Amino acid sequence: MKLLTVGAAMIVAASLSGCDRPHLQSSAHGRYVGIGIYNTGAQWTRMVGSDTPKVTPAARTIDDQVIIVVEDTETGEVRACGDLTGYCIGMNPWKKMLGSSQMVPINLTEHMAPPNDTPVKTKK
Repeated sequence: MKLLTVGAAMIVAASLSGCDRPHLQSSAHGRYVGIGIYNTGAQWTRMVGSDTPKVTPAARTIDDQVIIVVEDTETGEVRACGDLTGYCIGMNPWKKMLGSSQMVPINLTEHMAPPNDTPVKTKK
Protein backbone atom coordinates (compact mmCIF):
# COMPACT_ATOMS: atom_id res chain seq x y z
CA MET A 1 0.00 0.00 0.00
CA LYS A 2 2.91 2.33 0.78
CA LEU A 3 4.33 1.71 -2.69
CA LEU A 4 0.99 2.67 -4.24
CA THR A 5 0.86 5.92 -2.24
CA VAL A 6 4.45 6.81 -3.09
CA GLY A 7 3.86 6.02 -6.77
CA ALA A 8 0.75 8.19 -6.88
CA ALA A 9 2.59 11.05 -5.16
CA MET A 10 5.41 10.79 -7.73
CA ILE A 11 2.91 10.93 -10.59
CA VAL A 12 1.28 14.04 -9.11
CA ALA A 13 4.63 15.71 -8.56
CA ALA A 14 5.76 14.95 -12.12
CA SER A 15 2.45 16.13 -13.55
CA LEU A 16 2.43 19.39 -11.65
CA SER A 17 6.11 20.21 -12.18
CA GLY A 18 5.58 20.68 -15.91
CA CYS A 19 2.78 23.19 -15.46
CA ASP A 20 4.88 26.34 -15.24
CA ARG A 21 3.94 28.86 -17.92
CA PRO A 22 6.50 31.53 -18.85
CA HIS A 23 3.76 34.12 -19.53
CA LEU A 24 2.55 34.08 -15.92
CA GLN A 25 3.76 37.15 -14.03
CA SER A 26 3.07 35.81 -10.54
CA SER A 27 5.39 34.05 -8.14
CA ALA A 28 3.16 30.97 -8.27
CA HIS A 29 4.79 27.62 -8.89
CA GLY A 30 2.52 26.72 -11.79
CA ARG A 31 -0.89 27.00 -13.36
CA TYR A 32 -2.38 23.91 -11.70
CA VAL A 33 -2.88 23.51 -7.97
CA GLY A 34 -3.19 20.05 -6.45
CA ILE A 35 -6.39 19.58 -4.48
CA GLY A 36 -6.02 15.96 -3.46
CA ILE A 37 -5.63 12.30 -4.25
CA TYR A 38 -8.62 10.06 -3.68
CA ASN A 39 -9.39 6.37 -3.99
CA THR A 40 -11.44 5.35 -6.98
CA GLY A 41 -14.98 4.25 -6.31
CA ALA A 42 -17.27 1.92 -8.21
CA GLN A 43 -18.83 4.90 -10.00
CA TRP A 44 -15.48 5.81 -11.59
CA THR A 45 -15.55 2.56 -13.58
CA ARG A 46 -19.16 3.07 -14.70
CA MET A 47 -18.82 6.38 -16.56
CA VAL A 48 -20.34 6.27 -20.02
CA GLY A 49 -17.78 7.05 -22.71
CA SER A 50 -14.75 6.75 -20.47
CA ASP A 51 -13.49 3.48 -21.90
CA THR A 52 -13.25 2.43 -25.51
CA PRO A 53 -15.08 -0.81 -26.32
CA LYS A 54 -11.94 -2.28 -27.91
CA VAL A 55 -9.98 -4.85 -25.98
CA THR A 56 -6.43 -3.48 -25.79
CA PRO A 57 -3.59 -3.63 -23.29
CA ALA A 58 -4.13 0.11 -22.57
CA ALA A 59 -5.33 0.97 -19.07
CA ARG A 60 -9.06 1.40 -18.53
CA THR A 61 -10.83 3.22 -15.71
CA ILE A 62 -11.17 -0.07 -13.81
CA ASP A 63 -7.35 -0.13 -13.68
CA ASP A 64 -7.00 3.33 -12.09
CA GLN A 65 -5.67 3.10 -8.55
CA VAL A 66 -6.31 6.71 -7.50
CA ILE A 67 -7.97 9.86 -8.79
CA ILE A 68 -5.79 12.98 -8.87
CA VAL A 69 -7.71 16.24 -8.49
CA VAL A 70 -6.26 19.60 -9.61
CA GLU A 71 -7.57 23.12 -10.17
CA ASP A 72 -6.65 25.33 -13.13
CA THR A 73 -5.81 28.64 -11.44
CA GLU A 74 -6.55 30.65 -14.60
CA THR A 75 -10.04 29.31 -15.29
CA GLY A 76 -11.12 27.87 -11.94
CA GLU A 77 -11.89 24.52 -13.57
CA VAL A 78 -11.48 21.48 -11.35
CA ARG A 79 -10.38 18.21 -12.96
CA ALA A 80 -10.32 14.70 -11.56
CA CYS A 81 -8.06 12.34 -13.51
CA GLY A 82 -7.28 8.64 -13.27
CA ASP A 83 -3.65 7.88 -12.48
CA LEU A 84 -3.16 5.12 -15.07
CA THR A 85 -5.64 6.08 -17.78
CA GLY A 86 -5.21 9.82 -17.69
CA TYR A 87 -8.97 10.03 -18.25
CA CYS A 88 -10.28 13.27 -16.76
CA ILE A 89 -13.63 14.70 -15.84
CA GLY A 90 -14.03 18.39 -15.20
CA MET A 91 -16.26 20.86 -13.47
CA ASN A 92 -16.34 24.60 -13.97
CA PRO A 93 -19.24 26.28 -12.19
CA TRP A 94 -18.00 29.66 -13.46
CA LYS A 95 -18.94 28.90 -17.09
CA LYS A 96 -22.48 30.16 -16.58
CA MET A 97 -24.14 32.70 -14.34
CA LEU A 98 -25.68 31.53 -11.10
CA GLY A 99 -29.45 31.52 -10.84
CA SER A 100 -31.23 33.97 -8.55
CA SER A 101 -31.88 31.17 -6.05
CA GLN A 102 -28.10 30.67 -5.78
CA MET A 103 -27.22 34.30 -5.01
CA VAL A 104 -26.88 35.61 -1.47
CA PRO A 105 -28.85 36.23 0.59
CA ILE A 106 -30.20 32.72 0.15
CA ASN A 107 -33.89 32.17 0.86
CA LEU A 108 -34.52 29.58 3.57
CA THR A 109 -37.62 27.55 4.33
CA GLU A 110 -37.12 28.18 8.07
CA HIS A 111 -34.89 30.35 10.27
CA MET A 112 -33.19 28.60 13.17
CA ALA A 113 -31.19 29.75 16.16
CA PRO A 114 -27.66 28.38 16.45
CA PRO A 115 -27.15 25.37 18.73
CA ASN A 116 -26.52 26.20 22.39
CA ASP A 117 -22.94 24.92 22.27
CA THR A 118 -21.97 27.28 19.43
CA PRO A 119 -20.38 30.50 20.71
CA VAL A 120 -22.00 33.60 19.23
CA LYS A 121 -19.75 36.60 18.55
CA THR A 122 -21.16 39.92 19.65
CA LYS A 123 -19.97 43.43 18.89
CA LYS A 124 -18.68 45.47 21.81
